Amino acid sequence: MQDNKLVKALVLNAQLGNNSAFEQLFQLTIESVYALILRLAGAPSHAEKLSIKTYVNAWQQISEKDESISILDWFKKIAVETYLSDSLNDTESSEQTGSDKKLIDETLEKIYDEYPLEKYLQELDHRSKLIFILHDIENLSYDEISEFLNISVEEIKSLLVNSREKLISVLES
Repeated sequence: MQDNKLVKALVLNAQLGNNSAFEQLFQLTIESVYALILRLAGAPSHAEKLSIKTYVNAWQQISEKDESISILDWFKKIAVETYLSDSLNDTESSEQTGSDKKLIDETLEKIYDEYPLEKYLQELDHRSKLIFILHDIENLSYDEISEFLNISVEEIKSLLVNSREKLISVLES
């Protein structure tokens, strides 16, 4: 979906350094971006940290935003890049205390009870989860995912078939 005139004006103003314009873009996109990050990260506290990093990174890169991509898709792209970068430096699990872990487990249990698909997603391996979310939830094309993750379309299709088969088996049990 392309941006409307208001969003385009906000982007232009943000590119010129207008903090208020960027804040309005944040308000327009945070729900969708946070939902994506939460699916990827699994834990709300980790998703919150990644959301902050995502928008800091976006602010630093706003002048480079390509006009052909919608602002929501652009923020989501930065969110995935932030998640992948953070995954390479995975320190989140070592930072958790016992009480943090208990709170996270309780929160996740509530989320999983309300949205069983979220629990399934966390059981997938990192790469399969990422591809499943990008394709089946965020509706990116095979070519977009291939370009973004630098893997073949055939590998993406194979991972999606395996992920969907796992989902079906979980839902049937």
